[in-house]
Amino acid sequence: MDNNGSVNTSTCVDDENLEQKPGLCNCFLGCVFLSKSQTNITSGEKKFKSQLKELTVYILFLITLSVVIYGTVTPYQFYYTKSVENLFIDGNNIQTTWQDVETWDSLWRYLQNTLLDGIHDNKINDKGIYIYNENKLLSLPRIRQLKIGNDSCEIPPVFSNVLFNCYSDYTVDEEDKATLEFVSYYADQSSDSKIYNEKLNTRPYSGKLARYGHGGFQQLLSTDKNISSFILHDLKFNGWIDRGTRAVFIDFTLYNANINMFCIVKLVAEFLPTGGIATSHEILVQKLLRYVSTKDNVLFGFEVALIVFVVYYIVVESVELMVFKMNYFVQYWNMLDNIIIIKILGCAAISLYRSVTINDLVTKSGTEMDTFTSFETIAYYESIYNDLAALCLFFSWIKIFKYLKFNKTMRHFSTTLSRCSKDILSFAVMFFIIFFAFAQLGLLLFGTILRDFATFHDSTYTLFRIILGDFDFLALEQASTLLGPVFFITYIFCVFFILLNMFLAIINDTYSEVKSEMSSENRPELEFGDYIKKTLRGLFSICGKKGEEEEEGEEERSEDMKESLPQIKVQPDGLPSDDEDSADSLFDDEEKPPRMLRTQETNASFPQWDIQSNMGDHFGPRVAYKGPSYEEFKILCRRVDRNDDAMGSVISKIDAVLGKLELLEKSYNKGVYPVIEQIPFPEGLEDEQTIHIPDETDLRGDWT
Repeated sequence: MDNNGSVNTSTCVDDENLEQKPGLCNCFLGCVFLSKSQTNITSGEKKFKSQLKELTVYILFLITLSVVIYGTVTPYQFYYTKSVENLFIDGNNIQTTWQDVETWDSLWRYLQNTLLDGIHDNKINDKGIYIYNENKLLSLPRIRQLKIGNDSCEIPPVFSNVLFNCYSDYTVDEEDKATLEFVSYYADQSSDSKIYNEKLNTRPYSGKLARYGHGGFQQLLSTDKNISSFILHDLKFNGWIDRGTRAVFIDFTLYNANINMFCIVKLVAEFLPTGGIATSHEILVQKLLRYVSTKDNVLFGFEVALIVFVVYYIVVESVELMVFKMNYFVQYWNMLDNIIIIKILGCAAISLYRSVTINDLVTKSGTEMDTFTSFETIAYYESIYNDLAALCLFFSWIKIFKYLKFNKTMRHFSTTLSRCSKDILSFAVMFFIIFFAFAQLGLLLFGTILRDFATFHDSTYTLFRIILGDFDFLALEQASTLLGPVFFITYIFCVFFILLNMFLAIINDTYSEVKSEMSSENRPELEFGDYIKKTLRGLFSICGKKGEEEEEGEEERSEDMKESLPQIKVQPDGLPSDDEDSADSLFDDEEKPPRMLRTQETNASFPQWDIQSNMGDHFGPRVAYKGPSYEEFKILCRRVDRNDDAMGSVISKIDAVLGKLELLEKSYNKGVYPVIEQIPFPEGLEDEQTIHIPDETDLRGDWT
């Protein structure tokens, strides 16, 4: 592993660093499917090419994933939800809204007025009930309740002679399943209103107060408004809802053929053990029928392409796992790849389940009009599908940072986060200790008075909102004139002024260190921007546009130089003559450069093309010459690099000799005269190595 945490391996062709060479099959799979960013590519240009290829493939995958996910999302889902809410929840034309339901009487008023008016205030034809004239009611609406028994809690002995009934909060174990005893003509049409049914084709529901089971007593309404009104009147008269009732659910499903959307509505009224009702609702607008229109068929093609991409990435990750073994799990990008793949496979499984199930439900709702067809289960899995798709798309966009790590700014960002992660983790421990201490303090001080501190998670959410500037100071002051302001000021001082500034200081200091270190580093051989410029320059040169523009620019600059500079004598080889007057006329007396002696040796040590390229632009028209090729230029660059390395080695040896001489000088100053052979050479210089100081003969020999 390198300093950045990436694993360096050799390709199948060059595998000298591995203990065991892979077989022919592994070699083929590694060369075809192994992620190029995970291989050890020394050439900068080849590395950028492989990264560009991998980035191009991933962008195609990201586009395909986005099309598949956004293909089922339309703005009409929001407007569909709002229209249903205005009709049944909080519309301005509603006398009793769902939020107004707080007692038994208000609940019955809502059922007999708002609910029935919303369902039946439209024309009814042979095809069924239509809400807003566009949304078909699938099957009959259902009212379901859950009850607990009278013996669900114990009465204290001191009140045993006064109180005889006790109903605790809801639990599945304390659920009352006894048959109800009442006589009603309209309600008797459905015996489920009296008999507890454990198989109502619904799912457990998590409400504000408890998690409710999937059984209960149910009553179906009618397609006729008058009959439905009589049913509700009988249920109210016979006390269908009593002290043992802990939850009432109202379920119905709508379908809009114009936009091919289902609307699954659930209204929940939770009965508090303290008296009163807490209401909530759930409206899900989903596209459960797929592959109906031409657009859906095109979307199906993108889904097939997405599956192909997933298979490709599964093979890639499998090959990398075989190659890197346990080192594969060190890279967090690999973990992110697996998360994305798992989420896509989960979405594919849910999509397959939806395609198999929805047709049967639609057929059942059309043929069995006098029953209730529950779409709750398929809507639940469709909600999971939407959540997985949203998270998958989120992580897929985050993964783009993996392919932008060659960018300098991205390296600053990633290096800063990785370097300060330990400090942030230590800070997080201290922060949450203080934060949760304030959360518990707020719960105990204001939990019985303020809704924002009623529960522990409500208290934590409220404190997070205070950090963001969303708070109600007057409510705290009204709850406690002394402790409210003290709690608020102490929390703001400790968390906002101290802890948050410490968090910012950790990141700022680390970023400054990383930026200074990277700015002092040598520039890489080839930056990504240089590679892009070079590629574009090559494309322009192929088209001939850049060559023509450069020629015109060179001609214009040459003409300008001829007019602005004095005339200089030019030799036939294209170089300026040795005439001192012509050369020195370009400079003032104080700015004249020292005269350089050119011999045959110096001419041999410098390429002729370099001199021409530097002189020709400034001293008249250039003589036609052929410059070096790109490969020759790279060879020269490598030679210069080797010379730099050699000079570095020589300098290190000279430093070692100077260090030894310094030791000798210190010994002589102390009056100690050690034997030179007994003084160890510093590291980097062996005893056998000697330093040869070239004399004048050696220098002359080098030039000749």
